[in-house]
Amino acid sequence: MKVKKTKRFIIYAMCFLVPLAIATCYFIYRRFAPFGNSSIMTVDMGQQYIDFFAHYRDTLLHNPSGFIYSFANALGGGMIGTWSYYLMSPLNLLILLFPLSKLPSVIAIITLLKYALSGLSFGYFLIQSKKYVSWSVVGFSTAYALMGWMIANQFNTLWIDAAIILPIIFLGFQRLLHDKSSVLYVVALTVMFIINYYMGWMIALFLTAYMVIYGIAKAYPVDTSQYLHIIIKWIKASVLSAMLTAWLLIPTFFSLLAGKTHYTRNQFQIRFEYNPLDMLGKFFNGSVDFKQLPSGTANIFVGSIVVILFVYYFFISSIKKNVRFANLGLTAFMILSMVFQPLDLLWHGWQLPVWYTFRFSYLFSFLMIVTAFSAFLHILKEGLDSKRFSIAMGLIVLGVAYVGIFKKHFEYLHSDNFIWGCVFLVISAGVIIACAIYKQSLLLAVAVFVVMAGEAGLNMVTSLNNLDYLKSTDFTTYTKMLRKEVNQVKQKDKSFYRIGTTFARTKNDAFAADFNGGSIFSSTLEANTSQFFKHIGQPNGDSFVLYSNGTMFTDSLLGMKYYMNQQIPENNPNKKQQKEPVPALTRKPDLTSYELLSQDKLIGTYKNPYALPLGFLAPKSGMNNNKIASDPIEYQNELANRLDPNIKSLYQPANYSHIRYNNIYKISKLNNAILKKKNMMELSYIILTVPVQANTSYYMTLGTNFNKGQISISVDGQNQTQFTPSERTIIANIGNEQVAGNINIQIFVNASSTMLRDVRLYKVHNSKIAQFSNDMKANPFKINKWNERSMSGTVNVKSNNQALTTTIPYSKGWHATVDGKAVTPKMWENMFLYVPMTKGHHTVKLSFWPEGLTAGLIIGLIGWVFIGFEFYRNRSKKKKALTHSEVTEAQDQD
Repeated sequence: MKVKKTKRFIIYAMCFLVPLAIATCYFIYRRFAPFGNSSIMTVDMGQQYIDFFAHYRDTLLHNPSGFIYSFANALGGGMIGTWSYYLMSPLNLLILLFPLSKLPSVIAIITLLKYALSGLSFGYFLIQSKKYVSWSVVGFSTAYALMGWMIANQFNTLWIDAAIILPIIFLGFQRLLHDKSSVLYVVALTVMFIINYYMGWMIALFLTAYMVIYGIAKAYPVDTSQYLHIIIKWIKASVLSAMLTAWLLIPTFFSLLAGKTHYTRNQFQIRFEYNPLDMLGKFFNGSVDFKQLPSGTANIFVGSIVVILFVYYFFISSIKKNVRFANLGLTAFMILSMVFQPLDLLWHGWQLPVWYTFRFSYLFSFLMIVTAFSAFLHILKEGLDSKRFSIAMGLIVLGVAYVGIFKKHFEYLHSDNFIWGCVFLVISAGVIIACAIYKQSLLLAVAVFVVMAGEAGLNMVTSLNNLDYLKSTDFTTYTKMLRKEVNQVKQKDKSFYRIGTTFARTKNDAFAADFNGGSIFSSTLEANTSQFFKHIGQPNGDSFVLYSNGTMFTDSLLGMKYYMNQQIPENNPNKKQQKEPVPALTRKPDLTSYELLSQDKLIGTYKNPYALPLGFLAPKSGMNNNKIASDPIEYQNELANRLDPNIKSLYQPANYSHIRYNNIYKISKLNNAILKKKNMMELSYIILTVPVQANTSYYMTLGTNFNKGQISISVDGQNQTQFTPSERTIIANIGNEQVAGNINIQIFVNASSTMLRDVRLYKVHNSKIAQFSNDMKANPFKINKWNERSMSGTVNVKSNNQALTTTIPYSKGWHATVDGKAVTPKMWENMFLYVPMTKGHHTVKLSFWPEGLTAGLIIGLIGWVFIGFEFYRNRSKKKKALTHSEVTEAQDQD
């Protein structure tokens, strides 16, 4: 007995250590931090997640209210949806043990542990469910831990926990199907939904498909008379799990209603997304590259032994037909889901993914590996049916032949990877045949492990070598520098304000450096925020907004009290050009009208004298508007006039005095003009000379063709750096002159011809901005106490036609009290919150409590009461049974 326990412990340890060793060796080879200056940061890990991890650390160590709300989330936004999708993995707690400078290293360690824990949980599942302990279990667990989905999504670390918990959920699910305790199922599924509701939804859908298909095939592992009892038991357990996670799921649901659900654009189409046979290429190693990430086929690499055993499973006559048919039905459903768009849409919560397609494919790989292991045990017990095995191998060879014949179609599949796949297929077939002959041979069990681990390791190397990664210092050096500048501002100014920048490493810099910004890249972005940014001429999309093109008016309105600007280093001909430590985002001549507070070689910090407080008084009549101007400058004009009727028109059209041409045919007007080259091979541009007035800011609107690289712009010889893309016309700041003169705008044509779509010139005198600022500051909301989710202060209302207007993004989660009495906040400009007011001096408190959180807590409490009731009832039953047994025993003795 002791020997069995020792052997089981060794196998568990190896299930953990082997994937860990393989992944660690690769990390050392690639010099990922902490083993070098490279990192696992690529794509979203480098552009999004790592900044959220910095916010995670700041929130738990310094600012707990950031779990509920944060003004680093664009202009402000609820955070529960962000946390429930990105940050709830228990392994993230390791981040708290190290300084921020070690964050790339900690993320790499967390990723390694997730590989290892995936192997351990799958090994635990196999041993517990199949009652079989062998070195071959280590092979199958390694194949699972390093399956193609794991490799392709290594940098999507927020999803990887699903691979760890899935085997435990399925183990609990199997026990439930055998009419045993449902405790493990409830606990594991609850943990999954808390860690990542998105992956939890996919697992729940997989289990539902299993229940339906196996029920139709009458393949449950109990007598048919118990089917209804099992189904009810499963439903009760699943509902209970949902109740226990309601505190997180319900607020997240409301968060999604305000965000992602607005972006669905007629995605439901009855069509096949690609030829199902194209999936066959993904069974070969090295099938991941940058082209596959945004739009490739499903990542389903599992290794040759698994593929052979999986196909052979359906030919094993000793397995009941109804069980095989059920498994075949589930397999067919999963394959159809990976090619048929309506089912693909269902798996992804009714929204097709942007990048990282078929995110549920790990469930198919799980099904394949579990099925293959069942076939492996049958072979050890009964041997091979050579005829049926030959048929299975014949089908596999046909698949290999298809890939070989049409190899050019599989752009990601290199010839050497195809050859290695064929080699491993032959070796795997030999090992399986040997296992059938010698059955319980320790040497062959080790051979299974070595072959499976070797092929999985090869796939990791050949796949991840196709990707490029950021250096760890790209994050640590930049974040240290930015935090230093932000902290200097915070030490001098404890009030509420926002900070703008003319540079950015990512759109989530505000999270990385812990300040109130104006940008965000997140799947939980609220739709109203994206729309508002589009209206004011800022780059925006379904999952991002970027405050890179602020005008003096929007800087004032949105309270951008401080600005950080990239300092242009002096050219040194003796030094090679190096990557800029502060990546330029845009030019901002308006900073000449702001106060320079400090500067060093990299950053200059400015104070905006026109920045408004978070709240101010404005006419109630200006709070209602359903008309949106198509031009962002006109929209800002209307917005300024509604807030301050005295301002009238803020912006005026600006004119150019003349145009010079170089290799371009002459045009009659600027806007919507077509610039056409004379000679395709020569440099082509036009130069606009624009007379400028003193103390006046100048802007140019740019249509979407600027995003496509068809034109580029410089102003007085300086490149008009501009972030792209954007959904709509954007605004570029081209000048803010202190004295009268001229500026020259050079527009380069980078195509044979292009249209200057929505290209117009505007100007605004600084005195107009000062007037607007002074008018709005005359009656401010004086905040005396605030944190991320609440603030209180006073306001003096001089007439009944005014409202306390804020630039806090509106949400039903915001609540207001005026002099201690509840008042319902309202929304203005379909974006911001305002509070109706009456004349007089008032104390106002604003607080945020996520919509649905109270209901979720109540439902969760009911769930715990139900658990307590069930525990008490079962305990009472056991006592009664024990008492009855004792009485019966006493009677027998009498």
